[in-house]
Amino acid sequence: MEEKTLLRGRMKAARGEFSQSGAAAAADAAIAANLFSLPQVAAGKSFFVYRSFGSEADTRRIAERLMQEGKILCYPRVCGAAMVPVQYTGQPFLRGAFGVEEPCGEPYTGVIDVCVVPLLAADRHFCRLGYGGGFYDRYFAGGGKGAFKAGVCYDFQLIKTVPVKEHDVRLDAVVTERRVLLRDRAED
Repeated sequence: MEEKTLLRGRMKAARGEFSQSGAAAAADAAIAANLFSLPQVAAGKSFFVYRSFGSEADTRRIAERLMQEGKILCYPRVCGAAMVPVQYTGQPFLRGAFGVEEPCGEPYTGVIDVCVVPLLAADRHFCRLGYGGGFYDRYFAGGGKGAFKAGVCYDFQLIKTVPVKEHDVRLDAVVTERRVLLRDRAED
């Protein structure tokens, strides 16, 4: 657990420095372009996208394009120990328990095709280091089980090995401004 805590701190600091460097806007545009190059994303009809804050890879471009293409766009809302998708149709957002803006409205009950996942670090084995709450892992073990899971981050967040626990769910893709790594789902 201490290893994850130290890595989280290190990656948050590195991401903060990167966002201050002025290079993040160009990287965010490249991440969005790389994400939309995936056939799974092109074929998707319903999307569950994190609402970026702070120094996270910015998802606004992704959300805008999904809306322009007439796709179903959902954002996460935390309800106790669970995270649920709420379809975004222009309604207001309120600050949730963790200071993240969450959409008002009822949870989306349809199937989610693609989930765009935040992370602090990822590796070539498609393991992800999140913020430590386990919300995405629980979501993927339940209602989001069949969704295509695309983690988006800056290229420096791709590291050799992410420490994992048994309950950690692997991603299907890792998308950075420089590359797209795609996992063979047949290995599950």
